[in-house]
Order: sequence, then C-alpha cells, then structure tokens
Amino acid sequence: MWSWEENEAFENALVELDHDSPDLFEQIAVRVPGKTPSQVQTHYNDLVEDIQTIESDLVPLPNYGNDNTNATNTVNAEKKRKHPRKKGILWTPEEHELFLIGLEKYGKGDWKSISRYCVVTRTPAQVASHAQKYFLRVQNSGNNGQNSDVTITAAAALAAPSPLQYMTEPYTSIDDQFFPTYNP
Repeated sequence: MWSWEENEAFENALVELDHDSPDLFEQIAVRVPGKTPSQVQTHYNDLVEDIQTIESDLVPLPNYGNDNTNATNTVNAEKKRKHPRKKGILWTPEEHELFLIGLEKYGKGDWKSISRYCVVTRTPAQVASHAQKYFLRVQNSGNNGQNSDVTITAAAALAAPSPLQYMTEPYTSIDDQFFPTYNP
C-alpha cells in the first residue's frame, strides 16, 4: 500500500525525470524512501493501466447526487448554480456625478480611465453601459418624451453636447467641490 506522501513523491519524480531513461524506476525509488525499483515499476504499470482504462471510457463518471444522468447537463447545471446572473446594482447619485466628471476629463469612449480614476466602484464595462444609457436618456430628453425606442448612432453620440449642461440644481459637495446632483 502506498501512502499519500509516497504517491506525491512518485508523481513529482514522474514529472521531473526523463521517461526514456533506462534506469527510470531506480531513479524514482531513490526519491520514494522505502520503495524498491520493482515496487516502483509495478506502481507505474498500474498507473498506466488506470489511465488507459479512464481514457477508453471504461470507467463511468461518478454521480455527485444530481438526478440528471447526462454529464453535459450536469456540468451546465452546476455552472448555473455557481454563477447565477446578478441583477444590476443601481448607480448612486455620487457615482453618476463622478462619471460625469470623468466624461468631461477623459472624453467619450475612455471608459477604462473613467473607471480607474473617477468611478472606482465600477468596471469599465459597467461605465460603458451606464454611458450608453445616459446618452440615450439625454437624446430622449430632447425629443420631449417622444419615440422612447430611439437607437443612438455613433455620430449622434459624438455630436451630443456636454453632459453637464443637462444637470440642474441642487448641488452636492464632494471633497469641497460642488457638482450638480443627478436627476434621472
């Protein structure tokens, strides 16, 4: 019987040593105290046989308590449980104000810089999504509520005026600076 430590030493030796070496089993036996080259060779042959059996699909996959017998569906079901879709967390007025400052400073499209230096609580993808929604809201506010299904084009987004001009009172203080409060 091989202990966990002996198996670990055996496997490490297999990774490190040249398998084509004529004295492979002697070299491994030196690294696994208490095992002879003959025992190492028997253990190696058992390992090779186990690997061949597994790779030839002769060993059934274990059932880990899931009633679903299809292995693909089991894997997909486990992925769904491990990574459920999170619902978006609403942006705070402070985050939006920081977004507007970043938009003025870094410009439209530099979501990575806005995320890294202004809205540090959001990823670049979240900043980009927020920007898209913001510009649609700005464009729709110019339509007086008409055509709420407007799809903004790149040209329209680039032609959009400064986002700060749409902000109104009241003002909020952040680090002794005053910024307009976000009014959706």
